[in-house]
Amino acid sequence: MTEEEARLIQQNQFIRLCGIQLLEDPEGRYYAQVQVTPQIHNPYSIVHGGLLYTMADMVAGATARQHGQHPVTLDSNMHFLRNVSSGVLTARAEVVRAGGSVAVLRARVYGGKGEALLLAEGTFTFFYRRKQ
Repeated sequence: MTEEEARLIQQNQFIRLCGIQLLEDPEGRYYAQVQVTPQIHNPYSIVHGGLLYTMADMVAGATARQHGQHPVTLDSNMHFLRNVSSGVLTARAEVVRAGGSVAVLRARVYGGKGEALLLAEGTFTFFYRRKQ
């Protein structure tokens, strides 16, 4: 992770409020993790869907940043498949296509031991802004 990427993440107060951490695996791929706490539950004592979406968008954006500068989300769709009330959540993303100004990524959010449960998956389209 570059210094600029680390700085951008540290400045994102919403991500910090959610407790999400952006990490990098040994192959240089980003993933996001959060420990489930009651603060991120919905009224039914399961993880709020907005947190699942936020994790997917964050890791997809970070992954898109590896293929171009300053991506912003243009469009997305998200499918919520399951939910959990405890444990650690992990989100991972992969590039479907990265062009000159637009990229499409697929993100998945997992729960359970060893990422055993697919909780949600979505497709995100990013536009690469010019550096200001």
